[in-house]
Amino acid sequence: MRSLFAILTGLCLVVAFWGQIGCDDGDRRSSDGDADTDGDSDSDTGDAITGAMQGVALAPTGAFPIPGALIYLTKGDGPEIPDSIFCYECEDMTEKKWTLSNSDGTWSLTDVPVGDWNIVVRKGFFQRQSAVSISEGQVLDVPAEKTTLPADNSPDGLDQIPNYAVLGTYPDETYNLLGKIGMGTMAGGEIAWGTETFDIFDDDISAAGYPSPTTLFADQAALDHYHMIFLPCSADSVGLDFVDSHVSMIQNYVSGGGKIYNSCCVAYWIEKPFPEYLDFAPNSNDDGAYAWDIGRISGSTLATTGTVVDQGLRQWMEVVTSVSVDAVPFVNGYARVDALIEVDDNHGLDDDNGVVKPYAWVTGSAGDVYQDASLMTTYNYDCGKIFFSVYETSENTAVITPQEFVLIYIILEVGVCEGDYTPPE
Repeated sequence: MRSLFAILTGLCLVVAFWGQIGCDDGDRRSSDGDADTDGDSDSDTGDAITGAMQGVALAPTGAFPIPGALIYLTKGDGPEIPDSIFCYECEDMTEKKWTLSNSDGTWSLTDVPVGDWNIVVRKGFFQRQSAVSISEGQVLDVPAEKTTLPADNSPDGLDQIPNYAVLGTYPDETYNLLGKIGMGTMAGGEIAWGTETFDIFDDDISAAGYPSPTTLFADQAALDHYHMIFLPCSADSVGLDFVDSHVSMIQNYVSGGGKIYNSCCVAYWIEKPFPEYLDFAPNSNDDGAYAWDIGRISGSTLATTGTVVDQGLRQWMEVVTSVSVDAVPFVNGYARVDALIEVDDNHGLDDDNGVVKPYAWVTGSAGDVYQDASLMTTYNYDCGKIFFSVYETSENTAVITPQEFVLIYIILEVGVCEGDYTPPE
């Protein structure tokens, strides 16, 4: 793996051309959030005396880079991220000083007018704002702590993290994965209960003090508070009838901008409310038309190697791991998706004329039961998005495995804005 030291010391002046851009997602706390000084919406760079700045975007732990992070400058505070679901559409940033981080997290801004600025760093639902100053001709190396995504919300609102809800269960311990990002204190490969900066609902963890999963679905407002909910493998304590009775609530949640992570043996959570988009394999252990184990093809875990087909993910994996992006090892799989179905039902993106188009990030390798099948799939539904993985988080190791890096990347990408934009010049 490329060392963090190499990332930090190898900074160069670059402009990233992939990722997300700024988004019109909330009320500004200042009247003028653009990169000028006269209170209008245009950039007043002109012949101003300028400098430059550069840095690296990092995960909350500081242990690995964040690609596609939005970095931009304002004279006042940037917009806050809403505290519940919303339609996250990208806004035009062409009149602002902004850029996107590269696959190794590096970024730069040139021709920055001298003076005091507020720098905003955002990836999906993570956002940090900090003060920076630049003088004439200076190339400012922005301290890493100013461009490291936060691990918790700050009282002043300048650090914001996602509202995540996790059904705590075994074996897909997604709370440990979030802990490895930095959203909790890790002891080896296990999160220390009570240190997490997200909400856990006890599906099968036998830890005191956590509410039942039914609490998450108490009403629409309770569910809509969370930007993303995690319904991992074996999160089935509520029973099939419970899902049946909450189909409309789940549909409304995603339609309004909510995101769902779902994995392996409990695809019923997404198949029941959204049956059109993924064609699951015939269930070898079917206990009925709507058994939890939709798509299950084995009574024991399956391992394979996957080929990363998304170019952004390929580039990032080459930075953070030493494994081949054409042979990423995956373990603990049970289910299979046989086909991704495009559906013209007006629930897709405007750019796709309303057609829902499931997208494969990683496919199975030749020679096994996952050959050419999508291992990691996402699809939009109105303002929200579904992420289904046939594989769960891997072993409880202190280090992040290649399989977990793939999951982290897609979880972060699920949170970014939707829409057209123009790369910065």
